Amino acid sequence: MKLARLARTLHKWLALFVGLQLVLWTLSGFYMVVVDLDFIHGDPLVHNVRVPFEAKPPSISFAAVADQFEDVTQVSLRALPGVSAPVFEVTTRTGKALVDSTTGHRISPLPRDSVTKLAREYYAGAGNLAALTLIERDAPLEIQTRPLPLWRVDFEDWLQTSLYIHPDTGVLVTRRHRFWRWFDFLWMFHILDFDTRTDVNNALLRTATVAGLVAVLSGGWLLYFSLRRKAPARRASTSSEPDLIE
Repeated sequence: MKLARLARTLHKWLALFVGLQLVLWTLSGFYMVVVDLDFIHGDPLVHNVRVPFEAKPPSISFAAVADQFEDVTQVSLRALPGVSAPVFEVTTRTGKALVDSTTGHRISPLPRDSVTKLAREYYAGAGNLAALTLIERDAPLEIQTRPLPLWRVDFEDWLQTSLYIHPDTGVLVTRRHRFWRWFDFLWMFHILDFDTRTDVNNALLRTATVAGLVAVLSGGWLLYFSLRRKAPARRASTSSEPDLIE
């Protein structure tokens, strides 16, 4: 009886402790399975921008572009959405920069007008551009792992779309929207990381997992004692039936 009482106590309090978390695990997991992951990533919100350009040699040589910088590791020629002529992308040990292939002038960091044009080229929705902000510090939680600075471009649509564009390269770094933010919020409860929302092996999650396992085992233990207690009663009832018939 003492063991049965211990099993009942363990099961009751552990179920109370992890019960809410089990509900949150179920709800968050359901959302993650039902909503398409490509949609969560925001793929339908942007164009797959691939701007072709003529493969003829630019008027400025690669060597002349490289001479403008120190510690150059790579110089490449690529297209920039919204710009007719290709641009040089120069990679150094400290970062990247863009150079106009027709004039040889450095064009990065990109000004506000250029970022506005880029954002409209990337954006596949129907909303108007609502805000343009250069984030140099104190990054919002939704891009906390991305190096700064970044341009944030917000659009007026029902998805509350935000595009993040690199000021030195014009590259679309990432995109965020309403359903991604809900996913991120539920993910926080799913992995129990309320700080960075990235640690899937934190102490709180391990504790809740062990508590849930012990709750299940204590329930099985309690079931064993319940069946064991009922078994003698059934045998006694069966043995008395012949006497009642006589």
